[in-house]
Amino acid sequence: MYKLVINGKFLSQKITGVQRFSLEVLRKLSQNNNLQITVAMPKNAEIPKGEFPNCIFKQVGKFKGNFWEQWSLVRFCKKNKFPLLCMGNIAPFFYKSYVVMHDVTFKEKSQYNNKLWSQKYSFFVNHFIFKCKRVFTVSEFSKERLLHFYPNLKKSPLVIPEGYEHILELKEACLNDLPEKFYFSVGSVNGNKNFIYVLYLAKNNPNLNFVIAGKLNSTYEEFINKNNIKNCIFTGYVSNEQLIWLYKNCLGFILPSFYEGFGLPPLEAVAVGCRRIYLSDIKVFREIYDGCAVFFDPYDYQNTVDLEVADINFKEENFIALLQKYSWRNTADIIYKEIFSNE
Repeated sequence: MYKLVINGKFLSQKITGVQRFSLEVLRKLSQNNNLQITVAMPKNAEIPKGEFPNCIFKQVGKFKGNFWEQWSLVRFCKKNKFPLLCMGNIAPFFYKSYVVMHDVTFKEKSQYNNKLWSQKYSFFVNHFIFKCKRVFTVSEFSKERLLHFYPNLKKSPLVIPEGYEHILELKEACLNDLPEKFYFSVGSVNGNKNFIYVLYLAKNNPNLNFVIAGKLNSTYEEFINKNNIKNCIFTGYVSNEQLIWLYKNCLGFILPSFYEGFGLPPLEAVAVGCRRIYLSDIKVFREIYDGCAVFFDPYDYQNTVDLEVADINFKEENFIALLQKYSWRNTADIIYKEIFSNE
């Protein structure tokens, strides 16, 4: 039986895209009966709910955060001498590990990132990435950008898919006090998500309704008040069960991001049956969702995209192929084969 240590720092963090990836890959890896996994966790981490049959969750050391990752985790790994998988963009300086780098936003789209945060991230990555046994990433686009900034990697990054199965394992939960018909978007308040585009859609289409699952920040609130927008609702944080309901009941799903490493929400929407997907025309979305989505210019705030066009009729076989290609099972299988073919 093979043995693997997984960096469990993500279990101390709020579940967003990177943490979702880590949790679902862990879940699928744990179902491999040829593998014994130790999830090394900082003191503020919580054991996740659900079944993880071949996993041991172990609190390691007395620290948390980056110091835990660079000190306590390293000491544990050196003592046990098992391969280490880090799935959250950061890995230890002094232990050769396998790492998943989801994107390089700390190098790009600097106008949407805190300068100090970007410098800190670059410092960490510069100190571990050339020592890694293998770098994984989630799209050909992210692979291209990694090689642009780090051309001297020992091996080219290995592309692994993201997945959607988690969204099918939950029961939907209705959200009340929403319009009967609406277009839907979801994401963080980071300016890169470009939800100002959706607010322009609401302004330019007063006969349509829009719902955004995300926090209403001061920038968006000011725009809403200035333009007297009544047809766009920010729900704040929603549960996964509520998210399923929103995907299923919207007239269409809209994601106007300027930059993504993969972009999971459209895949989730397709998985639960949404067939009207509207995405910004960026390279990674073309790579993954071509043939399944309408693409628009995310800088076009005149909103020339026609949401109500009647002849959107992508072939169902395109959506089936998408769901067959991108799954957590495929992700876990690729990671397992890569790690243990080299150990």
